[in-house]
Amino acid sequence: MTLVALGFPDPSARRLKGIVRQTFRDLFRYIARYRVVYLLGVALLVLASFVATFVPIVVGRAIDAFSEGTMTMTSVWWYIGAVIGLAVIGALTMIVVRRTMLNASWEIQFDVRRDLFRHFTRLDGDFYDNYRVGDLMARLTADLNAVRMLVGIGVFQGIFTALVLSFTLYRMASLDVGLTLLTLTIVPFITLSFFILLRIIHRRYEKVQEQFSNVSAMAQENFSGIRVVKGFGIEQRELDTFKALNDEFIRRNLRLTKVDGPLFPLMELLFGIAISLLLLVGGRQVLGVGGALTIGEFSAFVFLFEGIQWPLIALGWIANMIQRGSTSWGRLRSILDERPRIRDDEATDHALEHVRGEIEFRDVSLTLEGTKVLDRVSFHVRAGESVGLTGRTGSGKTLIVNLIGRLIDPDEGEILIDGTPIRRYPVRVLRRYIGLVPQEPFLFSDTIAQNIAYGVPQTDDDEALRRRVYEVAQLAQLAGDVDDFPLGFDTPLGERGVTLSGGQRQRTAIARAIIRDPSILIFDDALSAVDTQTEAAILEGLQRVQQGRTTIVIAHRLSAFEHCDRVYVFDEGRVSESGSHDELVRQDGWYADMARRQQLEAALEEA
Repeated sequence: MTLVALGFPDPSARRLKGIVRQTFRDLFRYIARYRVVYLLGVALLVLASFVATFVPIVVGRAIDAFSEGTMTMTSVWWYIGAVIGLAVIGALTMIVVRRTMLNASWEIQFDVRRDLFRHFTRLDGDFYDNYRVGDLMARLTADLNAVRMLVGIGVFQGIFTALVLSFTLYRMASLDVGLTLLTLTIVPFITLSFFILLRIIHRRYEKVQEQFSNVSAMAQENFSGIRVVKGFGIEQRELDTFKALNDEFIRRNLRLTKVDGPLFPLMELLFGIAISLLLLVGGRQVLGVGGALTIGEFSAFVFLFEGIQWPLIALGWIANMIQRGSTSWGRLRSILDERPRIRDDEATDHALEHVRGEIEFRDVSLTLEGTKVLDRVSFHVRAGESVGLTGRTGSGKTLIVNLIGRLIDPDEGEILIDGTPIRRYPVRVLRRYIGLVPQEPFLFSDTIAQNIAYGVPQTDDDEALRRRVYEVAQLAQLAGDVDDFPLGFDTPLGERGVTLSGGQRQRTAIARAIIRDPSILIFDDALSAVDTQTEAAILEGLQRVQQGRTTIVIAHRLSAFEHCDRVYVFDEGRVSESGSHDELVRQDGWYADMARRQQLEAALEEA
């Protein structure tokens, strides 16, 4: 029976089959890694289903022996031993199956989660701009768990149900073909119910998972921004919004439950009707009216029919699980199908393993969301030079940094590193030799020492690493602050480093960039959260670090450029001024005007 025969449009049927087929095709490569386990499980399921369907035959023969008066105590013990032995074999095989196939499903869940996490680390920033963190976490938990249920219990119960039904129908037909066909009259009704529910379950479960993502996303955002929530005193508003999302989540779950709810009572009704027909027709045959069945054979037939009730009911449960698992895998697959725009390709030269630090922009232009944000930018930085970038907010300074690190690619023009087009460098090599201190540094929930040493390879020489951590912390003017902490560099940081002040977080990020010993060191307005005196101390300490490496400093305080070899002023995506700090101060441009303003502000602060 097909969906089309039941009145469903053919495209819908093909789509439903296509989703399930694609799911198992994708997951087969994970299942294949544990094929020995699954093959062993299938073999044991064959044995378990054979044993389960043979027990009613043994009981039926015992009843016939009693009714014919041929039963002896020896025979009684033999039948008892046979039933117990078969039950023990069935129980042991099912225990082994559960410990193999279900354990394999947890391994598959781990494999998929690992592949997803690896894929997350390769995706561009654009991807994370379009997905909320809570949504991604929901896919890594609830959706991944549904996939595990599919490849574990779903596969296990599906195979076992098919085997039990096959063996049972064979044994029932061997007892009486007519009664077997009679009991099968309920199958079309069950099939009809399944196919109707499949489409509804798919749609409603998808909506449930979407709402779960919304709930997770809001929870994550509130946890991350709890200080803002409390600072504005809007806890109740956030609670009301969260309650509305949860109410909608409950409503969607209840709508899904309404689909599952009628299934089992409907099965019970159909089986009750089938049992009544079986008693009517089979009873007549036992009584010798229209056929010949012994009491034992009829009893065995009834036991067998009772035995297929759960497999037939389980079909609905398995179908539900397949739909949930397929829908969840579709949500995970949409992530795995995402491809980073910035990646190694056929133009990549893997022989390039080092970066000296020479940077050249040749007529580079960039358009974002229909707006030209960089317009034919050209400049040249020799290896080991110190260059400053400044300008009005939104003039394109940070975009220059993103282009150097290949977080984005230009639409026009060319960027050269050491005279080689940047696209030829392996992304891993290029970023290995770039030390970036962002304007808003992100610190992990770990110790200060681990945050500083985050970007360096792990080593067995812990003492040498700690000495290096302390050295770079001194250069970043952080060591003095950390020494005042009770646990020093072993002080654990809270979420996003909230244990530290804004200036301490930025100095920690500076130390983290320095310890990598990069060829190109970039400060993206990294000193905005420190006071003028600390800024001067940091810049003085960094002069020794900058020797021999290319340094790019982005700042609004022009004092940061006093030791730079050259400064570029950006205005509306173009280089409007260039020269040394002293040269630009002597010119009558934006830079000179800002220098006078900042000198006046400094004088007022001193006064």
